[in-house]
Amino acid sequence: MKWLKNNILTLLIAFFFVQVNAQSVCDTMPFLRCAQNEIINFEPDFGVINLKQKLERITQTKSEKINIVHIGDSHLQAAFLSEGIKQKLFQYFYTYDTFASPGFIFPYTVAQTNNPFYYKIDYSGSWEWCRNVDKEKICSLGLSGITIRTNNPETSLSIKMQNHKYPYPVKYYFNRVKILHNTDTSFHLTVNNKEVVRHNGYSTIMLDGLTDSIKIQLNISDTTKYFELYGIILDDDETPVNYHTIGVNGATALSYLKCDYFSEHLKLINPDYIIISLGTNEAYDKNFVGIQHRYEFADLIHLIKGILPNTGILVTTPNDHLKERSSPNPNTEIVRENIIGISREQHLLVWDFYNIMGGEGSINYWYEKGLTADDRLHFKKRGYEIQAGLFFDAFLKTLNQINLAEFQNGY
Repeated sequence: MKWLKNNILTLLIAFFFVQVNAQSVCDTMPFLRCAQNEIINFEPDFGVINLKQKLERITQTKSEKINIVHIGDSHLQAAFLSEGIKQKLFQYFYTYDTFASPGFIFPYTVAQTNNPFYYKIDYSGSWEWCRNVDKEKICSLGLSGITIRTNNPETSLSIKMQNHKYPYPVKYYFNRVKILHNTDTSFHLTVNNKEVVRHNGYSTIMLDGLTDSIKIQLNISDTTKYFELYGIILDDDETPVNYHTIGVNGATALSYLKCDYFSEHLKLINPDYIIISLGTNEAYDKNFVGIQHRYEFADLIHLIKGILPNTGILVTTPNDHLKERSSPNPNTEIVRENIIGISREQHLLVWDFYNIMGGEGSINYWYEKGLTADDRLHFKKRGYEIQAGLFFDAFLKTLNQINLAEFQNGY
C-alpha cells in the first residue's frame, strides 16, 4: 500500500511538471495554438481505451508489458522526436525505475546513413544495403525499411548504448535479444559468444544479465548465400513500456507498403498501439498528386488493420515547411486534409501538429527561435523536444479523459 501511495504521488508530480512545461512553451512561443493541442477522436477508440487499462495495471502491479510502435521518416530516424516522447512515457509510468529497454533498433551506420544518437554501431566485413525508398531493391525488406546484407564468411556487428552521453535520466539496458533475418542453414550466429536459438525468420538469445552492449558474430559456410538483417529488438524482463521507433529518411506510406516482411515483423512485436508520422516526403515530391497520396496512405492503414484489428492507430500530420527553402509548401495542407479525412473514415485518432505548430508559414517562427535546421524542413534537437512535449501533453490529456467505469458499463 505504501508503494502504491508513493507511486500515485509520483504520477501527480510528473503530471504537474508536464503541465508547467507545456505552459512555459506556450508563453514563450505565442504562435503555437496551444488551446488546440489535443488529439482528435472521431469515435470512441477502443485501442486507446485498452491502452489506458494496461497502463493503469502497470502502474499498480507491473505485471504485463505494453508495446508501442512509431513509424515515420527522417523525423524519426534521427530519434530526437521519439526519444523525447519515450522519456516522458518512461518518467511518467516507471516512477522508481532508472533503466528501460531500447526496443527495436537498426544499425543505420552499416547502411552509411545517420544513426540515432543513443547507440553506437561498429562492424567488420563488407556489407551491402537497400532501402524502401530506393527505386530498385537488391534485397528483401522488413519493418525497419532498410536491410543490410553480406556474404562474407566472417563478419561482426557491435551495439553499444551511449548511456554515458545520453542526456535523459532513464538509461538503456537489456538482457533479451531478437535478431530479424532471413533463414538459411549456412548462417551461424552468436551473441557475446553464446549460441542463439533459431526460429523461422529470426533468432533469439537470453543473456546472463543486464547489459548495455552486445557483439553479434556471423559465420557463413556457403558464400553464395546472403545473410540479410532486417532489425534487432533489445528487451528485458522488467521494462513495462517498450517504445519501438521505425524511421527511414525520405520514407512515404508507399515505402512501407513495399516492405516484404512488414506484416510479419509487426505481428512479431504485437503492438498495443501504433503511431504513424508520415506525409512530409509526399508533400515535398515535385510530382505530388493528392489523390495518389490519399490512396497510398489508406492502403497502409488497411494493411495494418488487417493484421492487427484490435490495435489502436494514431496518426500525426506533417509539419509546415518551406519548399526548396523559399515559400511554404501548399501540398502540406492537402496531405493534412487527406490524413484527417482517412482518419475520420477509419476511426483513427489524429494529432494535428501542422495546425498546432501555427499552420502555414509557422516554420519561419520556429526558425527564428533557432528551433529548425536551415532547410526549414527538419528541426533541431530542441525543436523536436518541444514537439515531443506537445504530443505527450495531448496524449496524456486523451488518456485522462477516458472514464474506464463508463467503458466497463457499456462505453
